Amino acid sequence: MSNRKNWKEHKGTVLHSVDSFDVIDCNTCGFKHIIPIPSEDELREIYKHDYHVKDKPLMLEHQLEDKEWLESVNDARLATLEKILGSTGKFIDIGSGNGFLLGQAQKRGWTVKGIEPSDKAAEYSCSQGLDVTCSVFDKECADSLELFDVVHLGDVMEHVPSPKDILDLCNQVLRPGGLIAVSVPNEYTPIQKILTEDMDVRPWWVAPPHHLNYFDKESLEGLLSRTGFTPCHSDVSFPMELFLLMGKNYLDDPSLGRECHAMRKELELKLTKSGNKDFLDKLYGCFAEVGMGRTVLVIAQKNSEKE
Repeated sequence: MSNRKNWKEHKGTVLHSVDSFDVIDCNTCGFKHIIPIPSEDELREIYKHDYHVKDKPLMLEHQLEDKEWLESVNDARLATLEKILGSTGKFIDIGSGNGFLLGQAQKRGWTVKGIEPSDKAAEYSCSQGLDVTCSVFDKECADSLELFDVVHLGDVMEHVPSPKDILDLCNQVLRPGGLIAVSVPNEYTPIQKILTEDMDVRPWWVAPPHHLNYFDKESLEGLLSRTGFTPCHSDVSFPMELFLLMGKNYLDDPSLGRECHAMRKELELKLTKSGNKDFLDKLYGCFAEVGMGRTVLVIAQKNSEKE
């Protein structure tokens, strides 16, 4: 598809159309996103009640099943932050979900705070002894917070109507020299292109109105650089789309999806437990070099003066 569309100040080539939404490669924003963009009020209702109750009813159950693997992944992420920062400190997780990352950060010596719009997820986090506020992360929320050494956003930026505004608020609550860690789904990858263009697989990752924005490493780093941060680290997760190329079509089969996920967990846990985490990191570094990886994490440092 090569037609171009404009919506308000946004303009770009249309990549996909789903229902009443188009995904454009936006020249204005420097990353791909849907048009029209839903209002804040519409999104607030989706994430306060629907996301964890109707759309993600098995999230907590799956996270509890994945506890050992999640702890391994979270420990690696926290260790990277501690290495870059030089210590632990004050840690805030925006969109903290059920609080698994916060709980591990707290055990490692961080002072933690969570902001979570889902009432069910925030309630569970508080039941685990974590300091989590049920709220959207907006100007009012940011103004009520103190300064932190690390701001973490995991699977958040794809859901917000203005990623730049969110990063501006993150900049506000970060101390000078503090770190921001942003992980997002890695979309419009070479494997996705092969599957949809050469193998007639539907573009499953295009999921409005829940997913508004579609990033890769370059567009995420570019956005961070334009909003007062200097990227200093990145990594990717296992490219789950490889299973589709190997004949495991999990897209409409949740049980097969969990089976593929279990294989990915086994790979990572075996290498980590056997003392071969360095090899695992090198392997995933090779994936990153060719644009592969189901998610991408970018860590950036707050500039001394916002550019």
